Amino acid sequence: MDNPKNKNKKIIIGLGLLLILVGGVWAWWFYFGQPQNEGGSYIDPKASAWDDQIAAPSAVEGSIQIPGYTSAVMNSGDTQLNLRVGNPAGNTCYLKATLQLEDGTVLYETGLLEPGMGYESIPISQAIVPGEYRALVHYQGYTRDDQQRPLNTADSAFTLIVQ
Repeated sequence: MDNPKNKNKKIIIGLGLLLILVGGVWAWWFYFGQPQNEGGSYIDPKASAWDDQIAAPSAVEGSIQIPGYTSAVMNSGDTQLNLRVGNPAGNTCYLKATLQLEDGTVLYETGLLEPGMGYESIPISQAIVPGEYRALVHYQGYTRDDQQRPLNTADSAFTLIVQ
């Protein structure tokens, strides 16, 4: 006949082994069982059809096009910035855009933008005091597959004027 202490030991060891097994199965599924989205992003549902205003012949085969900027003007207290941010229709990848000031302050970040999708103006996350700022839109490319692997990045710098 089993001693009650031995029976409790066996139960504890059995539960421990079961916990290790369940943890191992969960870890395997988490790392190998589901597709990995290396971009860590979602397709932006708020983006709309967007005219990149880039002439089709200027596209180079296999390259990623990004919009360029020289300056943008907004009034102090505004919560929208009239800045055309998007993914030109000629691209074959997703783009994610992050508007930030030179000091690294992020004002807005899109989800993944499909080719031909974007914004005519974007909401900003904080009020900006009047002045001139160096700003940039950081574009990160991602493959258009289940993995959404990161591609090249590009920055488009401009002067943000807040009146």
